[in-house]
Amino acid sequence: MKACPKTKIKFVGVPANDLVTKLTAMAIAGNVPDMYASDAVNTVKMAALNIPLELRAALGQDYIDGFAKENVGEMTIGGKIYSAPWFSIPTAILYRTDLFAKAGVKPPKSFEEFITVCKALTKDTDGDGKIDQYGWAMVGTDNGSGQGRFNTIARNMGAVDVGKDSSGKWVTQIDSPGWKAALKLYKDAVDVGCVPPGQFQTGYPEASVQIGKGQAAMMITGPHTIGVALTANPAAKGKLAGAPIPAAAGVSATTSLNQSGYAIARKSKHRAAAIAYMKFLLNKENQLRINDVTYRIPSRLDAQADPQVNSEMSLGFVKAGEGKVFSNPQIPWYNSIAILASPAYQAAIKGDKTIDQIAKEQAEKARKIIADNG
Repeated sequence: MKACPKTKIKFVGVPANDLVTKLTAMAIAGNVPDMYASDAVNTVKMAALNIPLELRAALGQDYIDGFAKENVGEMTIGGKIYSAPWFSIPTAILYRTDLFAKAGVKPPKSFEEFITVCKALTKDTDGDGKIDQYGWAMVGTDNGSGQGRFNTIARNMGAVDVGKDSSGKWVTQIDSPGWKAALKLYKDAVDVGCVPPGQFQTGYPEASVQIGKGQAAMMITGPHTIGVALTANPAAKGKLAGAPIPAAAGVSATTSLNQSGYAIARKSKHRAAAIAYMKFLLNKENQLRINDVTYRIPSRLDAQADPQVNSEMSLGFVKAGEGKVFSNPQIPWYNSIAILASPAYQAAIKGDKTIDQIAKEQAEKARKIIADNG
């Protein structure tokens, strides 16, 4: 606003987990703001409603070429770019290098090793007879933070919640061995005691604090957790790093970018101001400011190349985002499938039903959603 004195920006704050619901309601009511935050799933929904402006023409091809190709590719539908990537938070293992060194272990390269490493990192560090350091800060809440992490693990077990088969039909693998193996991983980790108590109330914020304070040694998450962890305990700086998530035998390891960006409403009456603001947010200086505070990985190549981003703490996540990337299916109803994960892993941990029963029930729900929409 200082650079553009005739422009005033009104911000509407919305929790990340509520963003899609809020924007969808605003779109239906016909009062979408000039510019809005947009992730990969929301981009599909908004495009289906004909809400966003196509950005390749608006920003210019030279500007588009300044994005990391993985980022801009995920925001592209049918060759058209509907959201400008801002940052990504590729999912990997965030771990405490100091606690790993003390335990004499390295980041796990298989899921069998994952439980073994978790157990080795679960300790009574002060000798009072009570465990005060756990191996895995598990996000077990019934929300998008928990669902996204579980689905990433399931994909590395070889199972996607929804995808296309060889004939091009939408199918689910929720009742496949890979998805069941992911449920078993959650149950086993809790059963052997290497997860802090209160799993169902441990969301992203709580798990991040556990990592920062050394109450847990590793977490399935993105680089943004580094910022939260250091806020909880500045002394952890220099003691955090990232490593790839393991993959089951015969499965290619993959990650999700979990990126956020900005879209401009096609009917915006302030298009020029919105474009100027978008480019302001995405300039190198501001991308590095955000990275410095939150450790999210910038979407622009010039910022990614800066030594600040290629640091020891962030480098593992940068490399994860350069590998095999899984993008959620570009279907407006994907979230209806994704949310089936959290009641499943919570039920597996409780143990009132077998994993086979849980997987069968959730797969039946997924197939009905596919039949109704696909």
